[in-house]
Amino acid sequence: PGIAEVCDGLRTAVPANTMIYSDMTQIAYTAKVIWDMDRPGHWHHPYGFGTLGYATPAAIGGAIARQGAPTLAIIGDYGFHYTMQELGVAVELGLSLPIIIWDNGKLGAIEDSMIAAQIAPNAVIQRNPDFLALAAAYGAVAVQPETLTDIAPALEAAFKAGVPTVIRLTPALAA
Repeated sequence: PGIAEVCDGLRTAVPANTMIYSDMTQIAYTAKVIWDMDRPGHWHHPYGFGTLGYATPAAIGGAIARQGAPTLAIIGDYGFHYTMQELGVAVELGLSLPIIIWDNGKLGAIEDSMIAAQIAPNAVIQRNPDFLALAAAYGAVAVQPETLTDIAPALEAAFKAGVPTVIRLTPALAA
């Protein structure tokens, strides 16, 4: 619930020529369905293999390849754990890279599939670090929009920041 509204907030705030790199996360699954892309090859997602942690390093590569063009990473909280150290690389390179972290504190899609299969959810809840403090520790900008209308200004600033910006989104945003 609420993910579609968050995706709509992102879609309306992202410039048309943005290259998007997403991870295996509920917000990306939803966005891929409801977010029409009118530019072929502008959304990269690890189909099939299910790689967690893909979005951040892939977006760094994309931002380097397209210097000055808008690039966006969309990653879940679990996936960010796999490659969060790459935030330091993006800071060192001075990349204006927004990194959207969908922080629901769990492997939500896996939990949903376990429940649908009448399996008691197991090992799907995690203890996350303070992603905003972590971003600041690396020298990145860190923001958490309080409302859906706060997404657009956060993204606009992130595309101009001169360093990466971690934008933490939670399910409470659309509540």
